[in-house]
Amino acid sequence: MTSESLPATTPDPRRRQLVVATVALAVASFSHGLTMPLLSLVLSHQGVDETLIGLNTGAYFIAVFAVAPLASRLLRVRGPAPLMLASILAEAVLLALLRAFPDVWLWFPLRFALGMAASFLWIAGEAWVNHAAAETYRGRIVAIFGIVVSAGFALGPMILSMTGTGGWAPFLVTIALLLVAAAVLASALGSAPKLRGKASGPLARYVLIAPVAMFGYFVFAAGDALLLAFLPIYAVELGVGEVDAIRLLTVLAVGSMALQYPIGWLADRVSNYAIVAVIGTALLAGSAALPWALPQTAISVVFMFFYGGALGGLYTMSLVLLGRQFKGADLSAASAMLSVMFCIGGFIWPSLGGAAMDRFGDSAMPVALITAYAMFLLIVAAAWLHGPPSRGRT
Repeated sequence: MTSESLPATTPDPRRRQLVVATVALAVASFSHGLTMPLLSLVLSHQGVDETLIGLNTGAYFIAVFAVAPLASRLLRVRGPAPLMLASILAEAVLLALLRAFPDVWLWFPLRFALGMAASFLWIAGEAWVNHAAAETYRGRIVAIFGIVVSAGFALGPMILSMTGTGGWAPFLVTIALLLVAAAVLASALGSAPKLRGKASGPLARYVLIAPVAMFGYFVFAAGDALLLAFLPIYAVELGVGEVDAIRLLTVLAVGSMALQYPIGWLADRVSNYAIVAVIGTALLAGSAALPWALPQTAISVVFMFFYGGALGGLYTMSLVLLGRQFKGADLSAASAMLSVMFCIGGFIWPSLGGAAMDRFGDSAMPVALITAYAMFLLIVAAAWLHGPPSRGRT
């Protein structure tokens, strides 16, 4: 089935495609939400310093550079479902290898390979969702997708808080759910679309065409990766218990779930640039308040709920803006570049944040977040002054 064979008058195939892609990425998000803090804590318990933990985390994200050009081509030729199926099966095997060989130096190539599988999975899945979403309801459809994906992310730290960080238990739970997602994808191999056509330029060109979407995703990745890798460690240093620190990641994801649909609803009605400007401002202010909020148990829960809502909204708005500007082969190429931006942010900010924490102390973590959000607000202001993109509300 080609992209041309999916008219707006056939909602059932679109709906089935949205369900399959969303289920697969929800499981991938669960895997991400569990393994990122798990692997950081395993290394921390081994006495590995924050700089090396950050670099090891970054190996996962930098893998996208090897993947993005090939992913865009495979999406046009093979379609998203086979690509996602192969990626999920590879993730299951790699997680087993990570548990079997818990050594920081062996984990560099293993996490790089895990990052390659995850990159194929997310590029294909997000392009599939944006392709199947009807334009009139794009904000709400992407928001529902984001809610389900955030639910997967929230479940990851919650399960980790129950299984603990030792032994095979957290790895086996993740592998089992990945295999369930593989079965769902296998059932859709015959009906998934292919994003045919030819991209209108090199991948880097899409950063200039859609800077708010691209840098929104970059900053989302920076904040997401830094918080997943270091929030438990940072909170423990502020006097929070380890289990409570891990649970704050679940609260973060629950906030993301609760607020994404209102944000998506607004995205179908008001200026999208105004929405991302408000989100960026809220994240900047929230990052500055982290040292005050985290040690206070009741306040920290409410605080991280709304912080997570803003961070999840940045993810939703980036996808909405991308889907409104690009179609067909351009959408597959732009989705590949979006993942490149995600992985640049996910590599640079944990690496710089970990190094800064080693050099200047734990207070460097919120400073790293503030820097990322301030940069994003400048890009939003420049894009807003320059004028709207070619399609969609701004």
